Amino acid sequence: MKSQSSASLLALRSLPAALLLALCAAGGAQAQALNVTVFNPLEAGKVVLEPIGPAKVGGVMQGRISMGMTLRNNDTVPLKVVKVEIQDQIASNYLTPAEIAPGTEIEFWNCRCNWYNPDETAPKIPSSFPIVINAPYPATVKIAVYLQGYANPVVKTLPLATTTNQGGPLNYAARANDLRPNEAWQTSSNHLGNTQAFGLDTSVAGWNGSFWDAKRPGATSTQTEGQRAYGLPVYAMTDGTVCSALNDLPEWKNFPRVSDELEPAPVSPSTGKYSSGGNFLNLKNGNEITLYAHLQPGSIPAELLVPGATVKRGQYLGKVGYTGASSGPHLHVHVSKESGTPCVGTDKRPRPMTFDEIQSLTRGEANTMAGLGSMDPSDWTALSNHSAPHPYSLIYPSSAAFPFDAAEKDEKTFIGVWRPSNAIEIRINKPSWSSFVAKRNELVGDGFRLENIDTFVENGDRHFVGVFKRGSGGGALYNGASWEQFTAVWKELSDDGQRLVDLTTYLSGNERHYVGVFRPGNDHAGLWSHTGYSAFANQREIAEGLGLRLIDMESFDLGNGQRQYVGVYRAGSDNSELARSPSWSAFVAKWHELSNAGYRLIDVDTFVEAGVRNYVGVYRAGSGVTALEAVKGWQGLFQSSEKYATQNLRLVDVQAIE
Repeated sequence: MKSQSSASLLALRSLPAALLLALCAAGGAQAQALNVTVFNPLEAGKVVLEPIGPAKVGGVMQGRISMGMTLRNNDTVPLKVVKVEIQDQIASNYLTPAEIAPGTEIEFWNCRCNWYNPDETAPKIPSSFPIVINAPYPATVKIAVYLQGYANPVVKTLPLATTTNQGGPLNYAARANDLRPNEAWQTSSNHLGNTQAFGLDTSVAGWNGSFWDAKRPGATSTQTEGQRAYGLPVYAMTDGTVCSALNDLPEWKNFPRVSDELEPAPVSPSTGKYSSGGNFLNLKNGNEITLYAHLQPGSIPAELLVPGATVKRGQYLGKVGYTGASSGPHLHVHVSKESGTPCVGTDKRPRPMTFDEIQSLTRGEANTMAGLGSMDPSDWTALSNHSAPHPYSLIYPSSAAFPFDAAEKDEKTFIGVWRPSNAIEIRINKPSWSSFVAKRNELVGDGFRLENIDTFVENGDRHFVGVFKRGSGGGALYNGASWEQFTAVWKELSDDGQRLVDLTTYLSGNERHYVGVFRPGNDHAGLWSHTGYSAFANQREIAEGLGLRLIDMESFDLGNGQRQYVGVYRAGSDNSELARSPSWSAFVAKWHELSNAGYRLIDVDTFVEAGVRNYVGVYRAGSGVTALEAVKGWQGLFQSSEKYATQNLRLVDVQAIE
């Protein structure tokens, strides 16, 4: 005879499934029929977290857990998911329970960090959350899935580990030495989830005297080129090969973005399609595919548009733009694991990213510190093998101290001359000769050549500015401490197949320095210096008779009521002009007159003589639209240059007004 307990068990098994669920809930049972399987990110059977920076100054390092998992119903009745927890933290917001039919599965990701409920009347809260934990990290991660009608969750525990990318921590995709004073990159590790769970949207913020602002000084809120990040270079985070690229998708015309009805999505002339990633590069490194998205059209070097092209860590890739699914100028980067198709990342396998040699500071704390007029470099957290903090933060991709100075001014007036070109252009401004030379060498090594140089004093420092164009033949750069030194080296370089293309001069103590930019060439050339404008203009006429054309001029005060003029000449037979005007308005009028007559301005010099500011222009025969503008501040010149670049005009001469 069966016992009473056995009889009760048989009776329980014969009950309808719905009633059985209710009884189990009442008894605190767990639905064993739900199977939880984590599919990303995994390494050697372990869930991997992304180490991130601290949430506050002096805070502990943190880690972000963002997982993709399947929830499979192996029962014969539907199951409804009402909540998911990870490490006892809420990971979901199932405002409406997610039903899983028998024999089927659903995917759950944390984090879809800023995906909102489609019901406009519902609370505007994320549907799932990243899990942020403090270091030291635990050895395991616990997942708890709560089902409607069950008191106890389905629990799964897996080993947990940290990770690095293929080949170790990545370089940040941007550089500190491309920033202006009191600027930093900015981002947050709290990117929207699924395929881009560990991605970064990075832009630039600068201190405007009140708060850290993405807008350049003097720019309006509707100027794309007025955003500090726009036009800055992007660099490879690691070695790799090109999988795919796009370089000709037009940028959005409206900023901020408007509706699709007012501005339909642009299409690429080469593909006939819109690209949500805008202009992009996909690079393969080991089994990881890295996406660099939203780049400027035409900013990717031609050699990188060929699949299989080799890329080295730190190599120039393009410029920050405003293309594709972008609400404003920024760079998007993310890494995914290679799918079964070679050189194609799988959307289901986003990978954590960690960086070497970056520093972080939350933007909220940065606002407070800078508002008090100082920012202690020790308040920045040095990160190695970490990504950005969870709160929105400033990022300084360098091991050097962040150089904050609330009193820094950017008020110098610059004259810029722009001419037709589609060359990739980079402009730099450095507060010392050594820093300028270092950046110049870096750019030359990356396939750029210096074409124009100028110097001025601001904030107590002697600045050197340079305009670089993409092209081979980096040439030479020489700084001589006397006219005799400079001319001797000029002759040596000329005999060695180098031609002087631009010159600037400055006084350091009692020494007059001459700085020359040289490029490969073997044509006839000339270099003369004369006291007084009349003698200089006469020498230009003589040089024309010798088949030489003036390409650059500089002048300086001798301190005895006289002025010295230096002219750089190269072989040519085209028509040319030299025009001097006693005011900016007269100079602009002359520029219009000569432009209409078929001449193009190639060089400007300005100086004060007898209490009057003079402007001198060097013109050569040529066609095409040009631009001439006097702008306040280097940020203003940078902004104007990016504005004209959208019209296929490039900077050919820059002159600071001292």
